[in-house]
Amino acid sequence: MSVHHDQPVMSRFVCRERRAAAAALALVALLTADCRLAAEEDRISFRNDVVPVFMRAGCNSGDCHGAARGKDGFMLSLFGYDPDGDYYRLLEEYPGRRINRAAPDRSLLLQKAIGEVNHTGGQLFTDESESYRIILQWIDQGAVRDPADTATVTGIRMEPGVLEFASPKQQQTTRVLATYSDGSDRDVTAWCLFLSSDEGVAEIDERGQVHAQRAGGAHVFARFSRFTQGAEVFVLPGTDEFVWTPPPAASVIDELVYARLKKLRIQPSPLCSDEDFLRRVTLDLTGLLPSPAEYEKFVTSAQPDKRARLIDELLQRDDFAHLWTARWGEWLRIDGDTNVGSGKSMKAAWAFYHWLLDQFLVDRPLDEIFYAMLTGTGSNLRQPPSNFYTMVPDGQIVPSALGQDVAQLTMGIRTQCAECHNHPFDRWTMDDYYGWTSFFTGIQRKRGREAREMLISVNVNAGPAAHKLDGRPVPHRFLGGAAPDVRDKDPRQLMAAWLTSKDNRLFRRHMANRVWEHFFGRGIVHPIDDVRISNPACNEPLMEELGRRFAEDHGYRLRDLAREICNSTTYQLSARTNASNRRDERFFSHASLRRPRADVLFDCINQVLKNRPNIRRSSRTRAIDLFEGGSSDNNNAYFFSTFGQSSRESVCACETSYDAQLAQALHLINGRTIERILNRNPVLVQDLMKRHPGDPQAIIEALYIRTLTRRPTAAELKIIEEGLTETDARSQKTLYDSVLWGLLNSSEFLFNH
Repeated sequence: MSVHHDQPVMSRFVCRERRAAAAALALVALLTADCRLAAEEDRISFRNDVVPVFMRAGCNSGDCHGAARGKDGFMLSLFGYDPDGDYYRLLEEYPGRRINRAAPDRSLLLQKAIGEVNHTGGQLFTDESESYRIILQWIDQGAVRDPADTATVTGIRMEPGVLEFASPKQQQTTRVLATYSDGSDRDVTAWCLFLSSDEGVAEIDERGQVHAQRAGGAHVFARFSRFTQGAEVFVLPGTDEFVWTPPPAASVIDELVYARLKKLRIQPSPLCSDEDFLRRVTLDLTGLLPSPAEYEKFVTSAQPDKRARLIDELLQRDDFAHLWTARWGEWLRIDGDTNVGSGKSMKAAWAFYHWLLDQFLVDRPLDEIFYAMLTGTGSNLRQPPSNFYTMVPDGQIVPSALGQDVAQLTMGIRTQCAECHNHPFDRWTMDDYYGWTSFFTGIQRKRGREAREMLISVNVNAGPAAHKLDGRPVPHRFLGGAAPDVRDKDPRQLMAAWLTSKDNRLFRRHMANRVWEHFFGRGIVHPIDDVRISNPACNEPLMEELGRRFAEDHGYRLRDLAREICNSTTYQLSARTNASNRRDERFFSHASLRRPRADVLFDCINQVLKNRPNIRRSSRTRAIDLFEGGSSDNNNAYFFSTFGQSSRESVCACETSYDAQLAQALHLINGRTIERILNRNPVLVQDLMKRHPGDPQAIIEALYIRTLTRRPTAAELKIIEEGLTETDARSQKTLYDSVLWGLLNSSEFLFNH
């Protein structure tokens, strides 16, 4: 009885205990979940938290552990492009050496960073800093690898995107937000590296605060992870006295240039004189000086459109094609070699040069020229465009080098940095690099029927390029574009079609910029073949519209774009500056002084002196026509090298130098180029003395017009005539030769203004 009587009581007790236990377990589970969530929120990520500390402290920079071989026995990937490799080298290469999980604060990594242990890089931060806390907490949590599903950075943005300062000496704060693959955003300002395109205009400190220095325009940039992003800066002069009174705009080019100048309160210079314009445009379009007859015809003309008429006339001359063939001949490295085994024999170089010249003579569009070269196949003697793949260093086809050259030639992009690590100042990754390289892995060369002949072919079954880090094949991918299907196809044809498309902004902007640089001495993006996020266009709307017009409106025809540029008011501005634009070197508010190319200057000197130069191994009379440049001309090679002619060893535009140097001045003053002509071939002065006997003013004016494209001023004429005291013809000729020598050595002759 009693047993049966107690069963319900026991049952109720057990139920109460079970319910209590269940409630307790639920509470424990809830508390555990909360703790887990809190722990997850505080979980330090190696990729997203620790690596940014290394970057901000400079640990993985190129001059520290991010160097190719590391530093002091420890290597990190440059700017953290390989976090898995960094984790291995930090924890697994020498277990227990750099990280102490048992005593996190005694880890060698932290002790060196705070200066407790000798460190070549010195103290990087203190034990009270956020950087120290992050690394310490990560080690305390076990210094574990990030899970496979850890969110990664997909991009950054800098806010605000445009900073305007009413006057110098003001400050403004920026911030940088990173977007992750899980859709989240995070303020990463504290972990960015900052730089400025022009610290004279605007500086940016390590906190992202921008300091306006002087009036002008610039860009500031932030780098985080593998991304670089910038903001444009405008610093106004801080005065209300500015009145906008520019010369009339002649085209959309002027409207876009003026919009930027007006925003910066920079007044453009007035139009240049007819004499300055005649000299400038003739040199730029033909590589020659205007003749005395052309001078008289132009300056005495009363036609209101005489400048436009002159431009059209000069563009029709073959000289225009010869000048641009010389320019592209340097960029394409057209160079003959007496060693025919190299694949670039003299005959091949001659064929390539003259094929290119023929294209410019008929004004073939640039996109078609490049498509022909990029897909060049067959004999380099009978199919000259195939020489694009023979004019390479050491006669070796190296797919990665070809990819670099094509990117730089056609888009201005220098991909070299991405061969071994993600580009530190641009968007290109190693995957981008090797995906682009894959287009060139199948190119083959073999000898033809004669020793000088090289045959170019493509193996369409060639595999893609192998990634340098892990050796995996990287499928073909256009730079910044899609991955095409290349099965049983010549990958070059797909690449060339994509590249030269009128919709390809990278190609059309770059080609337009090369043309612009020719007429202004600097590109809208400068240097012209260093296009990257951290080197933006000085006038983005102008760059975009110029590229669009070149491709869509002009069909990539060089003469049409040259005509539009030369007819613009911007091109025709004077080199004389005013108070507002005196310091402007970037926004085209005035003409800049530009020294002609070495071959153009050489030709101009001989043109002035009516001299036929002695050029080795050539019947040509102009240096601009030498298919391999002047390096093999033993008679004049010193002049060409001294004045910066390209050695044609790389595709970089920097191979041609326009810098003025002391050696150049010394050569013109006492070298043999001018001296030899004046002493051994004194044709010019003798002819002038016969034509104008007893008329020193006419002779002096003729010398000025031939050299400087202007008549002498009254003051100049007076000084020269006062020096003409000799009466015999021989002494007078010596004095006129001295005048001519002085004109040829003047800055006014040596620079296009």
